[in-house]
Amino acid sequence: MPGLSVLVPCLNEAVNLPGLVERLHSALQVPALAPAEIVLVDDGSADDTQDCITRLARDFPGLRRLRHDRTQGIPAAWRTGHGAAQGEWICTIDADLQYQPEEIPRLWQAMHASGADIVQGVRSDTGRDRGVRFVLSKGLGGLLNRTFGMSLRDNKSAFFMCRREVLAKLLAYRNRYRHWQCFVMVAAHHHGFRIHEVDTPFTPRRKGRSAFGTLALGSALGVAFDFFPALKEYGRKRA
Repeated sequence: MPGLSVLVPCLNEAVNLPGLVERLHSALQVPALAPAEIVLVDDGSADDTQDCITRLARDFPGLRRLRHDRTQGIPAAWRTGHGAAQGEWICTIDADLQYQPEEIPRLWQAMHASGADIVQGVRSDTGRDRGVRFVLSKGLGGLLNRTFGMSLRDNKSAFFMCRREVLAKLLAYRNRYRHWQCFVMVAAHHHGFRIHEVDTPFTPRRKGRSAFGTLALGSALGVAFDFFPALKEYGRKRA
């Protein structure tokens, strides 16, 4: 049985998946992590993602492949992957190679050294484009901190590791959201989980197109509307 399951939501990422899986497979050969598994969840892609995953499964026999008939969003992909994962520990990472698979052993080491419930890969500002998306992300992170009584440096990062029961607790939210993944650390804070941050590289997308668009203005507006159900569900964490 694998000790670690890496969950990867995939939406129209056929151009990135071969490189991602090869790098994940190599990174997970570290003795402390082995055996580990890769769980790819095709979230209703319209490109060649499903065929690409099928080909990759032939080259990497331990690869797990799951599929949604229609696009349901990142939290739904996490739920599907969590339900099929066999590892005691879960790591989530995006498919676009902006987060680096080689950082997973560092998260694993930090998880066990810190004794935290969740270790999150903080996106380094080094080399990042300081355009509209960067400003929106920083602004939203600050707003999340102020609204929910947090002090994280990058509470929106979707690159994190925790035990499978911790992720199950986070995913058991009740309200409806457009982009609940932006509130995952808010949920962790609300439930009293200890969060440990680790600086990790974050590079520009080199291939394919983000599902959130070039500027992500529409997504930012959606997250703004999500503050209303989030306030009802999580409120302000008091000291």
